[in-house]
Amino acid sequence: MSEELPAKPAKSPATVLAKPLYRFRDGIRWRARALLQNARDAKLAAEAWARRTVGLNRSENKLISDSQSYWNNLSDRSRNQNSHWRGVGIFADDSRWLSLGHGHLELYEEFARALNLRHSPKRIVEWGCGGGMNAVHFAPLCLEFYGVDISSASLEECGRQLIAAGFSNFTPVLIDAADPEAAVSRVGGPCDLLISTYVFELLPTPEYGIRVLRVAHELLAPGGIGMIQMKYSEANRTTASRRWAYAKNLAWNATYRIEEFWEAAEQCGFTPKMVTLLPKQPLVNDRNYAYFLLLKAGAT
Repeated sequence: MSEELPAKPAKSPATVLAKPLYRFRDGIRWRARALLQNARDAKLAAEAWARRTVGLNRSENKLISDSQSYWNNLSDRSRNQNSHWRGVGIFADDSRWLSLGHGHLELYEEFARALNLRHSPKRIVEWGCGGGMNAVHFAPLCLEFYGVDISSASLEECGRQLIAAGFSNFTPVLIDAADPEAAVSRVGGPCDLLISTYVFELLPTPEYGIRVLRVAHELLAPGGIGMIQMKYSEANRTTASRRWAYAKNLAWNATYRIEEFWEAAEQCGFTPKMVTLLPKQPLVNDRNYAYFLLLKAGAT
């Protein structure tokens, strides 16, 4: 004799209607956010077109000067967060700060494994070390860690973080934005690994970024590795390099098409080996990141 299963309780009209209403509400929110983003993108595109048409874009020298001023303006509250200082702004969440830097270390290790690179760097250079977000993860790998920056305050903060983490292998390298080539003599010798993240989009112009790429090649020893992140353009006005109002357009000052950056690296003497894309990065609430692994001739 089979046993009858208990009948399921009937759903109330409110319960039946709740799910569709939630979906409708979420749909409206999603569409509203999309419309707002589209409006912002359209405004930026229109401004970019107008500036190019009327000739209001800033000269490279002006943008270089503005970048030097911005990163050394101690009264600007946004500067420390944008330099990835621990405990500041969004990095008051310490796990966010640690995760971001550790993620870059993991990416470097993934690149090395994928290409079967037997790489034990003795000297590492970070271009744009900021507040030490990467340094605390990469300094344990090497005997000497050099941080290059145009901000003396950030170099001091990076040094403090490394000392607090128990490392004494840090050498700060202060340069002026107008003279990135000075880093070569100030580092004082070839390095095995050069890293740079959340920096190239902050450089004054795309052309200036290629200039830094040449310096990076010169800093590396034969067989050295460069891991460089840039912000990629989608070949539209919204994601194009701004070329005006340096501080206003901070994270969009220099963008590149992916193949453009790859070819520029080749012209600088690198052998590009891999690129990985990160269309969205919730840890910094931003998008369009590409990470390149570049080899200097002589790699085994």
